[in-house]
Amino acid sequence: MKTETINYATVIPYKVIETVSLIIENGKLDFYEALEYFYNSKLYSYLSDETTKLWHLSAEKLFNMLEENKNSNNFEFPDFV
Repeated sequence: MKTETINYATVIPYKVIETVSLIIENGKLDFYEALEYFYNSKLYSYLSDETTKLWHLSAEKLFNMLEENKNSNNFEFPDFV
C-alpha cells in the first residue's frame, strides 16, 4: 500500500471555507465579512504557518479556537498539535 503525503497548500482552502461557514452559521456575518474576519485573525496567521500543524484540526476545532480567542483575547494551541 502506497502512502501519500498530504499537500499542506491544498488543505488550507478547505479549512478556510469550512471554518468561514461555521462563522456564518453561528453569527450574523455575511460571507465577505466572515471571510475578512477569519483572514484577519491570529488563528489564520497560525493556520497559514505549516509548522504549527493547525491544519490537521477539524473546522469545528478551529472555529472554537477562533471564538475562544475572540472572547478572551488569548490564543492557546491544543496539546495534541
